[in-house]
Amino acid sequence: MGEVEQPISRWRNILEYSILLTALIISALIILKGDGFVPKPPMDQHFVETVNLQLRQESGHFVFQYPNLMHAGGITSSLTAGLFKLIIPTTSATLNWSFKIFAMAGHLITSFYLLRTVIPNWFSLRLLGFLIIATSGFQLLEPSSEVVSASFLNLFFIAALRPWPKVVPAFFLACFGLCKVELALSAIALSLLWWAWEWRRGTPKSFQSTVFAWLFMAMFLAPAFVLTGSNPFTADRGSTAFFSTYKDTMRMHQFQLVPPTEAEADVAMRKTVFRDSPTFKDVIIKHPNLYADYLGVSAARSIPNILKVFKFMLIPFIIALSRLKYIKENPFILQSAILVAACILIPSWLFIFVRMRYIAKIFPLVTAATISSSIELSEQRKSHLATLWVSGLATLAWQLFSLTPYQD
Repeated sequence: MGEVEQPISRWRNILEYSILLTALIISALIILKGDGFVPKPPMDQHFVETVNLQLRQESGHFVFQYPNLMHAGGITSSLTAGLFKLIIPTTSATLNWSFKIFAMAGHLITSFYLLRTVIPNWFSLRLLGFLIIATSGFQLLEPSSEVVSASFLNLFFIAALRPWPKVVPAFFLACFGLCKVELALSAIALSLLWWAWEWRRGTPKSFQSTVFAWLFMAMFLAPAFVLTGSNPFTADRGSTAFFSTYKDTMRMHQFQLVPPTEAEADVAMRKTVFRDSPTFKDVIIKHPNLYADYLGVSAARSIPNILKVFKFMLIPFIIALSRLKYIKENPFILQSAILVAACILIPSWLFIFVRMRYIAKIFPLVTAATISSSIELSEQRKSHLATLWVSGLATLAWQLFSLTPYQD
């Protein structure tokens, strides 16, 4: 029997890797149809071009540019782009192509191995999961920081669920948390859940998991203070994001006259609506009714985006969520998906709204968690597996007929 299973397993591996290679080639060709030049500010993708890790001399002084957490690309996405440019020779006319292909490859390859780690014994469902991820279009996203952060999150789970030294997943978790400032909360919360999971499994010195992750985050943050003398936490991005989004989404409802330019609209909004509220906290305290109205509009924009991204796969995910207490074999992956999704989507809703590209970071994780949880639940009731297949195939068909990169 083993002699028969061995060639079958080999052919399955060949098929899986062939599909991965095909997805990489098709995605690269789609990227090459775009512009090779990196977009200029205010587009967030500009971090790929502006980051410069070369130690150079200017006006008789050595200069080393270290990324700021509050800037586009955060710290670790910018470091990744900077190291990429130091190693790979590029030109201004090809830099965007080169880095987007690099980020795309990292996203697809890490998603591929995440599925192989979480779903080791179900070849057909691994294949379905990867095809759903590959046809989502998330690997083509700009800014590339969204794609890079997803790769680091995938690498964390690959390393944490395998018998690798704790320092390795801790490093990847820190990299994920510092890709963009809004991910720091997710990384800290996930590090605590990881600690609890290790402790419940009886892992010796389980606290080291969290300690290593926090140490790596501190190590990445320290140069922002030491080398550049700047505080990465000084910028108030929350207020900036809120006021900008409020102006765009609410001014037609709040202003009797719509100013012709964005600058005039911003001035009018701050003078007539929030004249005594320079910060986001002031808005909540002094204008709770206006903020409540805004939350309603934000939800109206966020919920459809979530539905558009997950499509029919929301059905088995919600079922797994409702039966979380029955998942005993590996609840960590589903618990992590819920926790990270909450830490990313809820703040987005409170400050601006959930854009589809924000979900790119967690899409492979949620897909893997949904499939693995449905497999375990199917041992109790076969209908869970049928629901997963119908939802997965319907989602795959939807995405194949509308394969376009997410821009929202």
